[in-house]
Amino acid sequence: MRGLWRWGNAAVAILSVLALLAVSGVVLLTDIGGDGPRAATLTVGLAVIPLLALAKVRGASLRGLRKVVQGQLPESVIRPAVLLALVGAWAALAGPGNTMRPERAMALYAVASILAFGIGAWLLRRFRPSVLSTAPRPVYQHRAWAKAVIPLALITGLQLINNYADLIVLGIFRADEEVGVYRAVFQMTLLVVFGLQAMNQVLQPHFARLYQRGDYHRLQRLVTLSARVILALALPPVLLFLIAGEVLLAWVFGDAFRTGAVTLGVLAVGQLFNSAMGSVGMLLNMTGHERDTMRGIAWAAAANVVMNFALIPIFGMEGAAAASVLTLIWWNILLRRAVIKRLGLETLATGPLPWSDL
Repeated sequence: MRGLWRWGNAAVAILSVLALLAVSGVVLLTDIGGDGPRAATLTVGLAVIPLLALAKVRGASLRGLRKVVQGQLPESVIRPAVLLALVGAWAALAGPGNTMRPERAMALYAVASILAFGIGAWLLRRFRPSVLSTAPRPVYQHRAWAKAVIPLALITGLQLINNYADLIVLGIFRADEEVGVYRAVFQMTLLVVFGLQAMNQVLQPHFARLYQRGDYHRLQRLVTLSARVILALALPPVLLFLIAGEVLLAWVFGDAFRTGAVTLGVLAVGQLFNSAMGSVGMLLNMTGHERDTMRGIAWAAAANVVMNFALIPIFGMEGAAAASVLTLIWWNILLRRAVIKRLGLETLATGPLPWSDL
C-alpha cells in the first residue's frame, strides 16, 4: 500500500506538471490568454492544476480504505463551502455595486483548494492503517500498475475533452459573456445527474463483488434498481428547468442569464437521458472491461469536437448544448451495447426487472 500510494502520487505529480507546462506553452504561443484579467485568471488557474490532481489521489486513497464520505468531503463539500464563504465575505466587505473581477475569483478558488487539500491530507493521515505509521519498506509493482492505469487514465482524459470541448470552442467563436452564461447553465444541469454521481460512488465495490462471485441475477437487480433510483432523482430538476428555467436563472444569477433558458432545457433533457441509461461506464470499469469504456468515450469525444465546431459558429451556446446532448446519447448507446455484449445485462431504468421482484 505504501508503495502504491507513493507511486500514484509521484506519477500524478509528474503528469500534472507536464500538463501545466503544455497548457502554459499554448497560452504563451497564442493569444488565447489575452491581456489583463484573462491572463491573470489563467495564470492563477494553471498554478492550481497539480494541487487538484494530487487531491484526486488523496480522495481515491480514502475511498480505497472504505472511507467514502471522508474521501468526498474535501473536494465536494469543504472546497465549495470555503469558496462560498470567501466570496460572501468579499461581497460584504466590498459593498453593493462592486463587481468581483475574474482573477480575484480564481485567487479565492485557489485559497479554497489549498485549504481543502490540507484537510484531506489530515483525514488520510488519521484514517490510514496503523501499520503504515511504522513506515514499512514500500514495494512497487510498476508494470502491473501502469498496465491497469493506462486505459483508466485515457478514459479520464477523454472525459475532460467531452466536458470542456464545448466551452473552449464557444470561447473561440463567441464573447466571454456568452461563455459565462453557458458555464453557469451547464453547472446548474449537473443537478440532474447528482443522483448518478452519488450512486456511482456507492455502487463501485458492489458491482465488482457481485461480478467476481458470478452472481449475475443479483447484479442485474442492483443495476436496474440503481438506474430507477437515479432516474427518479433526475426527474424533478428536469421538470423545474423546463417549466421555470428562465425565471430560475434570473433569480439565481441575474437577468443577464435569462438568455440561457433554451440551453438549460436542452442540456437538462440530455442529462435526463444520461440518467435513464444507468451506470454504464462504471459497470464496465468495475467488471474489467474498461477498454470498452475507453473506446466508446473516444468515439464520443471525437464526435463532440466535430459537432461543436459545426454548430457553435451558427447557433452559439444552443449549438454547444446540442453537441453535448448528442454526444451523451451516442456515448451511452455505445457503452450500453458493450454491457449487453460483455455481461448480458440491461442497464436501462426500464429494464427487465419488475418492481415486484425487488
